[in-house]
Amino acid sequence: RVVVVAGAGQAFSSGADIKAALAENISPDDAYQIMLETYTPTLLRIWNSPLPVVAAIDGVAAGIGLNLALACDIRFASLRATFSEIFVRVGLIPDGGGTFTLPRLVGMGKALELAFTGDSIDAEKALEIGLVNRVFPVENFENDVLNFANRLAEQAPLALAGMKRAFHLAQHLSFEEALKAEARFQKEIFQSEDGFEGFRAFLEKRKPHWKGR
Repeated sequence: RVVVVAGAGQAFSSGADIKAALAENISPDDAYQIMLETYTPTLLRIWNSPLPVVAAIDGVAAGIGLNLALACDIRFASLRATFSEIFVRVGLIPDGGGTFTLPRLVGMGKALELAFTGDSIDAEKALEIGLVNRVFPVENFENDVLNFANRLAEQAPLALAGMKRAFHLAQHLSFEEALKAEARFQKEIFQSEDGFEGFRAFLEKRKPHWKGR
Protein backbone atom coordinates (compact mmCIF):
# COMPACT_ATOMS: atom_id res chain seq x y z
CA ARG A 1 0.00 0.00 0.00
CA VAL A 2 2.91 2.41 0.70
CA VAL A 3 6.57 2.61 -0.33
CA VAL A 4 9.24 4.00 2.01
CA VAL A 5 12.60 4.86 0.42
CA ALA A 6 15.52 5.05 2.84
CA GLY A 7 19.29 4.87 2.76
CA ALA A 8 21.42 2.13 4.29
CA GLY A 9 23.26 3.41 7.35
CA GLN A 10 23.50 7.01 8.53
CA ALA A 11 22.83 8.66 5.16
CA PHE A 12 20.11 8.82 2.54
CA SER A 13 22.40 9.15 -0.50
CA SER A 14 25.50 11.22 -1.14
CA GLY A 15 24.88 11.12 -4.90
CA ALA A 16 26.94 9.72 -7.74
CA ASP A 17 30.34 8.16 -6.95
CA ILE A 18 32.69 10.60 -8.70
CA LYS A 19 35.83 8.70 -7.66
CA ALA A 20 34.51 5.46 -9.15
CA ALA A 21 33.49 7.23 -12.36
CA LEU A 22 37.00 8.63 -12.80
CA ALA A 23 38.66 5.34 -11.86
CA GLU A 24 36.57 3.46 -14.42
CA ASN A 25 37.22 6.14 -17.05
CA ILE A 26 33.53 6.63 -17.78
CA SER A 27 33.06 8.68 -20.94
CA PRO A 28 30.45 11.41 -21.46
CA ASP A 29 28.50 8.99 -23.65
CA ASP A 30 28.62 6.36 -20.88
CA ALA A 31 27.35 8.87 -18.34
CA TYR A 32 24.55 9.91 -20.69
CA GLN A 33 23.46 6.29 -21.15
CA ILE A 34 23.55 5.67 -17.39
CA MET A 35 21.24 8.65 -16.85
CA LEU A 36 18.83 7.47 -19.52
CA GLU A 37 18.91 3.73 -18.81
CA THR A 38 19.35 3.60 -15.02
CA TYR A 39 18.44 6.88 -13.32
CA THR A 40 15.49 7.83 -15.53
CA PRO A 41 13.52 4.54 -15.23
CA THR A 42 14.04 4.50 -11.45
CA LEU A 43 12.85 8.08 -11.01
CA LEU A 44 9.87 7.55 -13.32
CA ARG A 45 8.93 4.41 -11.40
CA ILE A 46 8.72 6.52 -8.22
CA TRP A 47 6.94 9.44 -9.90
CA ASN A 48 4.36 7.29 -11.70
CA SER A 49 3.76 4.72 -8.97
CA PRO A 50 0.10 4.52 -7.92
CA LEU A 51 1.35 4.01 -4.36
CA PRO A 52 2.33 6.87 -2.03
CA VAL A 53 6.15 7.05 -1.88
CA VAL A 54 7.73 8.45 1.28
CA ALA A 55 11.41 9.43 1.43
CA ALA A 56 12.92 8.82 4.88
CA ILE A 57 16.00 11.06 4.93
CA ASP A 58 18.27 10.23 7.85
CA GLY A 59 21.61 11.86 7.08
CA VAL A 60 23.11 13.25 3.88
CA ALA A 61 20.96 13.75 0.76
CA ALA A 62 23.12 15.29 -1.95
CA GLY A 63 23.17 15.54 -5.72
CA ILE A 64 21.01 12.98 -7.44
CA GLY A 65 20.42 11.45 -4.00
CA LEU A 66 18.57 14.62 -3.03
CA ASN A 67 16.72 14.74 -6.32
CA LEU A 68 15.58 11.14 -5.91
CA ALA A 69 14.01 12.24 -2.62
CA LEU A 70 12.36 15.17 -4.39
CA ALA A 71 10.71 12.74 -6.83
CA CYS A 72 8.97 11.07 -3.88
CA ASP A 73 5.53 12.25 -2.78
CA ILE A 74 6.44 13.08 0.82
CA ARG A 75 9.79 13.74 2.49
CA PHE A 76 10.52 13.22 6.16
CA ALA A 77 13.89 14.15 7.65
CA SER A 78 15.68 13.39 10.87
CA LEU A 79 17.39 16.25 12.69
CA ARG A 80 20.78 15.08 11.42
CA ALA A 81 19.73 15.21 7.74
CA THR A 82 21.47 17.63 5.38
CA PHE A 83 20.58 18.61 1.83
CA SER A 84 22.70 19.86 -1.06
CA GLU A 85 22.36 20.36 -4.81
CA ILE A 86 26.07 19.68 -4.96
CA PHE A 87 26.39 19.54 -8.77
CA VAL A 88 27.89 23.01 -9.21
CA ARG A 89 30.91 21.98 -7.13
CA VAL A 90 31.97 19.66 -9.94
CA GLY A 91 30.80 21.97 -12.71
CA LEU A 92 27.53 20.21 -13.57
CA ILE A 93 23.84 21.10 -13.62
CA PRO A 94 21.30 19.30 -11.39
CA ASP A 95 19.96 16.09 -12.88
CA GLY A 96 17.66 13.39 -11.58
CA GLY A 97 14.67 15.66 -12.19
CA GLY A 98 15.90 18.39 -9.85
CA THR A 99 15.28 21.16 -12.37
CA PHE A 100 11.62 20.06 -12.46
CA THR A 101 10.88 19.18 -8.83
CA LEU A 102 12.97 21.66 -6.82
CA PRO A 103 11.36 24.93 -8.02
CA ARG A 104 7.91 23.39 -7.61
CA LEU A 105 8.67 22.74 -3.94
CA VAL A 106 10.64 25.82 -2.89
CA GLY A 107 10.06 28.38 -5.65
CA MET A 108 12.32 29.36 -8.52
CA GLY A 109 14.44 31.88 -6.62
CA LYS A 110 15.32 29.53 -3.77
CA ALA A 111 15.84 26.63 -6.20
CA LEU A 112 18.33 28.64 -8.23
CA GLU A 113 20.10 29.80 -5.06
CA LEU A 114 20.56 26.20 -3.91
CA ALA A 115 21.70 25.12 -7.38
CA PHE A 116 24.00 28.10 -8.00
CA THR A 117 25.78 27.83 -4.63
CA GLY A 118 25.72 24.09 -3.91
CA ASP A 119 25.31 25.08 -0.26
CA SER A 120 24.29 22.44 2.28
CA ILE A 121 21.25 23.17 4.44
CA ASP A 122 20.09 21.41 7.60
CA ALA A 123 16.76 19.73 8.29
CA GLU A 124 15.16 22.71 10.01
CA LYS A 125 16.02 25.03 7.10
CA ALA A 126 14.72 22.40 4.67
CA LEU A 127 11.43 22.36 6.57
CA GLU A 128 11.28 26.15 6.59
CA ILE A 129 11.56 26.43 2.81
CA GLY A 130 9.22 23.52 2.06
CA LEU A 131 11.82 21.01 0.91
CA VAL A 132 10.62 18.44 3.49
CA ASN A 133 7.23 17.86 5.09
CA ARG A 134 8.28 17.09 8.66
CA VAL A 135 11.38 16.77 10.82
CA PHE A 136 11.68 14.14 13.56
CA PRO A 137 14.23 13.42 16.31
CA VAL A 138 16.97 10.99 15.31
CA GLU A 139 16.34 8.44 18.05
CA ASN A 140 12.76 7.67 17.00
CA PHE A 141 12.95 8.56 13.31
CA GLU A 142 12.26 5.12 11.86
CA ASN A 143 9.22 4.56 14.07
CA ASP A 144 7.83 8.00 13.28
CA VAL A 145 8.12 7.34 9.54
CA LEU A 146 6.61 3.86 9.80
CA ASN A 147 3.72 5.14 11.92
CA PHE A 148 2.89 7.61 9.16
CA ALA A 149 3.29 4.95 6.46
CA ASN A 150 0.95 2.62 8.36
CA ARG A 151 -1.59 5.42 8.58
CA LEU A 152 -1.50 5.82 4.79
CA ALA A 153 -1.71 2.05 4.34
CA GLU A 154 -5.13 2.13 6.01
CA GLN A 155 -6.51 4.68 3.54
CA ALA A 156 -8.41 3.85 0.36
CA PRO A 157 -5.74 2.79 -2.18
CA LEU A 158 -7.74 3.84 -5.25
CA ALA A 159 -8.30 7.26 -3.72
CA LEU A 160 -4.59 7.70 -2.96
CA ALA A 161 -3.63 6.61 -6.48
CA GLY A 162 -6.25 8.93 -7.98
CA MET A 163 -5.04 11.84 -5.86
CA LYS A 164 -1.47 11.36 -7.01
CA ARG A 165 -2.53 11.26 -10.66
CA ALA A 166 -4.86 14.24 -10.30
CA PHE A 167 -2.38 16.46 -8.45
CA HIS A 168 0.42 15.71 -10.92
CA LEU A 169 -1.84 16.29 -13.90
CA ALA A 170 -3.35 19.50 -12.53
CA GLN A 171 0.06 21.21 -12.50
CA HIS A 172 -0.16 21.39 -16.30
CA LEU A 173 -3.86 22.18 -16.72
CA SER A 174 -6.14 25.20 -16.52
CA PHE A 175 -8.60 25.34 -13.61
CA GLU A 176 -11.44 24.26 -15.89
CA GLU A 177 -9.41 21.34 -17.23
CA ALA A 178 -8.51 20.29 -13.68
CA LEU A 179 -12.19 20.26 -12.71
CA LYS A 180 -12.97 17.96 -15.64
CA ALA A 181 -10.07 15.66 -14.78
CA GLU A 182 -11.24 15.43 -11.16
CA ALA A 183 -14.73 14.46 -12.32
CA ARG A 184 -13.24 11.75 -14.54
CA PHE A 185 -11.14 10.30 -11.73
CA GLN A 186 -14.10 10.39 -9.33
CA LYS A 187 -16.22 8.50 -11.86
CA GLU A 188 -13.58 5.75 -12.00
CA ILE A 189 -13.70 5.38 -8.22
CA PHE A 190 -17.52 5.51 -8.09
CA GLN A 191 -17.57 2.51 -10.45
CA SER A 192 -15.17 0.43 -8.33
CA GLU A 193 -15.82 -2.02 -5.50
CA ASP A 194 -14.01 0.30 -3.11
CA GLY A 195 -16.24 3.17 -4.20
CA PHE A 196 -19.35 1.29 -3.08
CA GLU A 197 -17.60 0.03 0.06
CA GLY A 198 -16.66 3.56 1.12
CA PHE A 199 -20.26 4.77 0.96
CA ARG A 200 -21.61 1.64 2.68
CA ALA A 201 -19.08 1.86 5.50
CA PHE A 202 -19.84 5.54 6.04
CA LEU A 203 -23.60 4.94 6.25
CA GLU A 204 -23.13 1.86 8.46
CA LYS A 205 -20.69 3.77 10.72
CA ARG A 206 -17.96 1.14 10.43
CA LYS A 207 -14.38 0.94 9.23
CA PRO A 208 -14.20 0.26 5.48
CA HIS A 209 -12.49 -2.83 4.10
CA TRP A 210 -10.52 -1.66 1.09
CA LYS A 211 -9.60 -4.13 -1.68
CA GLY A 212 -7.93 -1.76 -4.12
CA ARG A 213 -10.36 -2.57 -6.91
